[in-house]
Amino acid sequence: MHTLMKEKKTIEQVAETDVSIEEKVSFLEQPSSYAKVDAKETHMSWVFFVDGIVYKLKKPVVNRLFDFRTLEARLKNCKDEVRLNKKLAPGIYLGIVPLVINETGKLQIEKEGKIVDWLVKMKRIPEKNMLDYAIQHNCIDEIYLRQVARLLAEFYKTSPPILMTISQYVKKIEAEISLNNEELTRPLFEFSPDLLKELREGQMAFLAANHSLLNERVKKERIIEVHGDLRPEHICLGPYPAIIDRLEFSKELRIMDVAEELSFLHMECEMMGKRSAGELFLDEYTKINNDIIPQTLMTFYKLKKACLRAYLVARHREEDRYKDDSKWLVKANDYLRLAESYHRELIA
Repeated sequence: MHTLMKEKKTIEQVAETDVSIEEKVSFLEQPSSYAKVDAKETHMSWVFFVDGIVYKLKKPVVNRLFDFRTLEARLKNCKDEVRLNKKLAPGIYLGIVPLVINETGKLQIEKEGKIVDWLVKMKRIPEKNMLDYAIQHNCIDEIYLRQVARLLAEFYKTSPPILMTISQYVKKIEAEISLNNEELTRPLFEFSPDLLKELREGQMAFLAANHSLLNERVKKERIIEVHGDLRPEHICLGPYPAIIDRLEFSKELRIMDVAEELSFLHMECEMMGKRSAGELFLDEYTKINNDIIPQTLMTFYKLKKACLRAYLVARHREEDRYKDDSKWLVKANDYLRLAESYHRELIA
């Protein structure tokens, strides 16, 4: 089996070949490649579920935040994903394994040959153990929920602060709001210009009026490197709590107020009709970290995150396989309606 320790021995075998991403996906989707397999495509990866194992193949894609068009860049991203998920998902990420072409020209996993790509290898978590499943099926075990909430709270407690001035922090938030608004106003998405203007101005007005509140968060060193994508589908409930899929491709996007990340999870739980699940995470965080987050700040961050999620959902319209599927704009508009409700709450 190839491991990271063996990587130095095999690096000279790495080959930028003519094997396309489509050929790699076709091979990895074949049951004969290992056993029964299910595949799922995301914006950045193809994920293959094989009995008790998951393999993740990075796409050779590029945008303003990353460039994965080279084998070297994809290898680095695989390494980063394994490294960053160790604390919140102990024992889940098993390492990195190669996808190779053997002497007969056939693709194989974890064998000898010319390396054409790298895969993140993980233990497979049963779907029924994930928080999104528990919410959808109304079967949340509160003991397990509190266990994973404590795991997250302890992670926050032991994470070193990111030192910055209040001016730097406010500029960071302003830039994120402006960029997201710019994306949302693209004609492709057909969102209401008046609503987007209202939401943007509401966020900027809050920043201008609450300088001291934000300054207090900075002074209390509540700005840290968080998970970065804290959604119910990434939270594992069970005897071995874990939070998977930490955002690995941008440190900048992982840097935020702990309150913003908790607000994001709270908003996502509310979107699924289970507000109490998000509140439990906030309760455990408050007890362990002795940090009482003002409600108005939570509402502001939820507004910001709801606008972000509206864009992330709507951008499915840019992909050929989704461009004619109306459900993505429907869901994006649901997020914008939620954002509007938070805006109304802020100005009430």
